[in-house]
Amino acid sequence: MFINTSLLVVVAGTAAANTTTTDIAADSSVVDFHVPLSTDLDSTNPVKWNTLSGKMPQLVGHRGEKSFMPEHTLGSYWQAALEGVDFIEPDLGLTKDGHLVVNHNEFLGQNTDVARIPELAYLRTNKTWIDDTDGKPVTVVDEWFIGDMTLEQIKKLRVNQASGYPWRPQHFNGYFEVLTFEEYLQIVRNLTIDLGRSFGVIPELKSPSLYNRDRPYQRYFEDRAILTLEHYGWANITKWINRDQHQDLNLSPNLRPLGNATLGPSVWQSFDLDCARYLSQHTNVPVVALVERLPWAFTPKGLDRISEFAKILSPWKDLFAAGPQAFFQANNVTWDSAEIQKMGGFVDAKSLVQEAHKRGIELSPYTFYDSHQDMGYICKKQKQANSNSLCPGDRKQELFYFFDLGVDYLFVENIVEASSLRQEYGSK
Repeated sequence: MFINTSLLVVVAGTAAANTTTTDIAADSSVVDFHVPLSTDLDSTNPVKWNTLSGKMPQLVGHRGEKSFMPEHTLGSYWQAALEGVDFIEPDLGLTKDGHLVVNHNEFLGQNTDVARIPELAYLRTNKTWIDDTDGKPVTVVDEWFIGDMTLEQIKKLRVNQASGYPWRPQHFNGYFEVLTFEEYLQIVRNLTIDLGRSFGVIPELKSPSLYNRDRPYQRYFEDRAILTLEHYGWANITKWINRDQHQDLNLSPNLRPLGNATLGPSVWQSFDLDCARYLSQHTNVPVVALVERLPWAFTPKGLDRISEFAKILSPWKDLFAAGPQAFFQANNVTWDSAEIQKMGGFVDAKSLVQEAHKRGIELSPYTFYDSHQDMGYICKKQKQANSNSLCPGDRKQELFYFFDLGVDYLFVENIVEASSLRQEYGSK
């Protein structure tokens, strides 16, 4: 199944390469769609979903709608909203001069035109930091790093569609600039007002150990994000943070009135579990613990530990299919067998949702790609399937399996395709 829905030509056509995102985000007349986009099947169908709430699972637009637009751009976020997504995801980094910007990588060479700007060539370098996913050092060479650049320098760049995906449209390359976190929040606020429905915000703090390097104090990056989310009405601060160190955080004093609109929910994300715990302690915003390469997390006592600070657990999807042991073996992740046994042993793939729900934890596996892309399961790579695990033949089989399990959220690409399958499942 494949649904191609490149909807946002009106926005791309308006946003000339020399038009800034701030101009467009602030001008609600650029696109004014008053379209009912809700896909709330619960109000029209008696189906009982297996989620913790009993309601249908929520779809999170992975970096917006990256199947058709350059990721993390005005175009990507608008298209995700027009396709009826429930949450719109930004990844956060921090510039040299303290501005929160939206980009998946800690560097900019892969998805922008930075290499074509001669005056920025001197910033190309190598960098090593601790990888959030497994706590091991990672080194990236010959790149332009967000933390080495000022916002003024980054605003000279234009975002391109990721290479290596020839089926994705390339004609929106060069239209959109790199967004700040504040611009992202303004966009979602405008979408809420203009489209007449709420959208959830779900910022991920990337590599705090890198972005807190050479800052005034250890949690500078986190506090910067907390203060910004609070300013835009998506967070309440519940514990003291050092506001004095953020006097230079010049957030817009003029917020567009919501009128009859209501802001959607907010959720934090991080692979750095110390960062996740800090966010949960200092705000009233639920936290997603992103976990992929930490074997202890997929044991009963590991889930107990996660439940102390996270309302949502977000593992790579194959942990629900192949199961923890097979997944870690296939990815050369080692573990202490005695420690795992003391923690109750690995939870079976098909029991993971149930065990998490027992502890009040919701599940949000990632990432469900569009139908052009390989789904990324171990069984596909090894060309064999365990009879007790999932090895989906197509996206419908994949998503229906996860709906059966009762996952609460899904990070998806090609949102219309995923939404259509969710509606089909809910109508059976």
